[in-house]
Amino acid sequence: MSELVEGAKKFAIKAHAGQVRPGRAGEPYSAHLQEVAELIEEVGGSEIEIAAGWLHDVAEDTEVTIEEIRTAFGDEVGDVVAGLTDPKWLKGISTLDRKKLQAIRVRPKSKSIKLCKLADQTSNLRSVAVDPPVKWSSQKCRDYVEGARLIAIECQGINLILDRYFVDAYEKAINSKWLA
Repeated sequence: MSELVEGAKKFAIKAHAGQVRPGRAGEPYSAHLQEVAELIEEVGGSEIEIAAGWLHDVAEDTEVTIEEIRTAFGDEVGDVVAGLTDPKWLKGISTLDRKKLQAIRVRPKSKSIKLCKLADQTSNLRSVAVDPPVKWSSQKCRDYVEGARLIAIECQGINLILDRYFVDAYEKAINSKWLA
């Protein structure tokens, strides 16, 4: 593992310390970050993209800023993370509307941002399929899955293997007992 990726991993794990995924299992949030980074690496992503995979939720879900990420990991990583980070005003919007806006937002973004976003959506759908957030209704799960599909459409063709992984995750999620 490169110094850049190792540093991003350590930084992200520390920033998200104490956070857990919202499912019944309560697994450490870092499990999601690891899965995203591993998906990016598996499909041939660059060191910049893998590092951004580790860091993709740091500015959105912790007190760390994009500028701190740029200082620690450089502008290239910072640009990818910035492209993946939702603006604060999206927090109060319904799940499906938020996901629709994320899909529109990712449309003009770089290949690196789209690759990381698709890996993130794949990881999230894998989780929704087996252990969705405990506070989500079946309808909210369905809205999330549909919104992830809209995002994936905007990222389609960036990496054919990751496209397939997303489709597999989507099919499992849409057919899971949680969405019934």
